[in-house]
Amino acid sequence: MNRPEIGVVVIGESSSSERETLAIIADRRLSLAALSALLLHQADYRFVAEARGIGAVRELLASLKPPILVLDCGSASFSAVDPSAWNGRLLLLLDPDGDPAVFSQAVRAQPFGYLSRSASRVTLKEAIRTLKRSEFYLDPPLSGQVMRAMRQADNPTTGPAELSERERVILVRIASGKSTKDIAREYAIAPKTVANHVTNMEKKLHVRHRGQLVLYAAQQGLTII
Repeated sequence: MNRPEIGVVVIGESSSSERETLAIIADRRLSLAALSALLLHQADYRFVAEARGIGAVRELLASLKPPILVLDCGSASFSAVDPSAWNGRLLLLLDPDGDPAVFSQAVRAQPFGYLSRSASRVTLKEAIRTLKRSEFYLDPPLSGQVMRAMRQADNPTTGPAELSERERVILVRIASGKSTKDIAREYAIAPKTVANHVTNMEKKLHVRHRGQLVLYAAQQGLTII
């Protein structure tokens, strides 16, 4: 049996610049072809480049720096890419009935989004649009597994007591979908002040972006009463 070999297909939006690309990464040829076809069969997208083998994949990603990376979570996919070098946003495709160990690894990767591997083309496009807005995407069929993986994963934080009262209040608003401007208007403070609180929470909780704050709030049961 042939060993899985990581591959990447870089796709661009037909009406945008070369910078507006996304990369689809998988360690199975059929999976890579199927995911690419979901988008390339539409006039909105165009083929840009492809590569196979971990070295070639890393070289292509470092060259093109796609803002969005769609990663099919096979056996060795996690270690193949590091989009943090250019602030790329990682969208992980996971099996709702998959191995709990894979979900634990996914949580530790701190992605910007989780998408069911069986998602439709429409759902895939919506997840990509959401990540382009720097927001967080969690596919409903995966929410239970993701939350369980978070509870089981090693967590360097000690819980919500690490946050100030104002930080906890802002975190609850973030988890409810409020934007920085919405929160600033609600509490009559500057958007920059809200952003500073968000940055402080990310540092305290050892997370990298707002999406992980949303998951943390859900894990801790921090909701609006």
